[in-house]
Amino acid sequence: MVNAISFALMTLWLVVLALGVSVLVRRRWLLGLALVIEGVLAVAAQAALSLIPVGIGSPMIRIAQRDFFIWSLIALVVTLLILVFVLGRKRAEVSATRPTPRSYLAAALLTPVLAVGSLYGLSVLSTPERERERDPLRRNIQLESGFHVEIYLQASAENGLDNPTTMTFGPDGKLYVADIAGNLWVGSDTNNDHKIDTLSKFADGFSLLLGLAWQGNELYVSSAGKVEALKDTNGDGKVDTRRTLVDGLPSMILAPHSNNSLTFGPDGRLYFGVGNTTITGPEKHPLGGTIVSVSPDGGDAKIFASGFDNPFEIAFNSAGDMFSGDASSRTTPDGEPAPDGFTQVKAGGDYGALNGGINPGDKQLPLIGLAPHSTPTGLTIYNGKTYPEDYFDNAFSALWQKGDVLRLKLIKDPQGNYQAIDSVFGSGFLYPIDVVNGPDGNLYIADFGTSVVYRIVYDGK
Repeated sequence: MVNAISFALMTLWLVVLALGVSVLVRRRWLLGLALVIEGVLAVAAQAALSLIPVGIGSPMIRIAQRDFFIWSLIALVVTLLILVFVLGRKRAEVSATRPTPRSYLAAALLTPVLAVGSLYGLSVLSTPERERERDPLRRNIQLESGFHVEIYLQASAENGLDNPTTMTFGPDGKLYVADIAGNLWVGSDTNNDHKIDTLSKFADGFSLLLGLAWQGNELYVSSAGKVEALKDTNGDGKVDTRRTLVDGLPSMILAPHSNNSLTFGPDGRLYFGVGNTTITGPEKHPLGGTIVSVSPDGGDAKIFASGFDNPFEIAFNSAGDMFSGDASSRTTPDGEPAPDGFTQVKAGGDYGALNGGINPGDKQLPLIGLAPHSTPTGLTIYNGKTYPEDYFDNAFSALWQKGDVLRLKLIKDPQGNYQAIDSVFGSGFLYPIDVVNGPDGNLYIADFGTSVVYRIVYDGK
């Protein structure tokens, strides 16, 4: 249905454009020029809304690019056939049915209104129902029995937060949160009412800031192509020194893949995933599709494991074992979308089985497969004492495209291998992008789509 409406609208805009050309041929310059401009703008607007992603999300009109080009080509052919038919008629017939200047003027006045209204309607119609409600207060978030959700931080015109991408709590108990605009904020709950009431800018000027991790008095950040360490040396609440640990990482070669979230391992090294750079064959960049570690002092980046598509975040459990999700953008050898996955990551492992088996060599299988395009982003291992004992050392993974937060109970056998029992911990989020442990023993979930950080509280028995 969405494809059919898109085709009809594209045909209409092309007809308006052709009509404007025909009016110009008749030397009605002002009216003809208006119709031509309106037709061109309407075609360009529909193309832009169908093809250009918004932020790191999807285009406003959700139509597969291949379908858009196919139906646009058909619309062009139909328009040309209409023109051939009209221009091929006898002159007397054309003269007898020639539109009046008033009808041309009506078309010129109605086209902008029709374009705005119909393109807006098409964008709403093509948006999944889960994504249509942007007000966090009106969303129906469902959690496992005994839990409830609270809004801990919400973007507003006053605080300037713009779609959170990653967050962490600092040693001072404050929340440090990055946004898509490249700002890094620090928020405080000065009233002790479990809500951020003061938010100030800690640093800015970043591009695609996706990772934050504290060690001592330094905040390590992962932004497009590099990892840095920031420090507020004079205590004024703003970064005044920064140093680079590693630079030249592949970023946005294959959009939106980049170097991702940061996690310190039990060995004291800093770990992060790096997205791959191609979906048409084996990875060519030496760091593409890998998990990398680097010393906090920098200068010795090492590949820990490889064969991934986009390992957005990694986490360690209390035993020191590593886990990660992988968001695949490939297809399997039989042409189907490759599943996403969640797996235990071992040093030197090749996890090419997660991305459709493209990479050669021995493959490590995921603990569980996730539906294609689930897009696991944020990941944490619960280490608090506020939730029931059964939740300790469980993994919690944010599924960007599903709007869910997955709970994975990890069971270790005597050989050191794991099994994962998965269940939906929370649903109804818009674009959940990060999950972290809070100093109060609760989980916090950042939702990119609603620009909100949620606090998940257990009040059952």
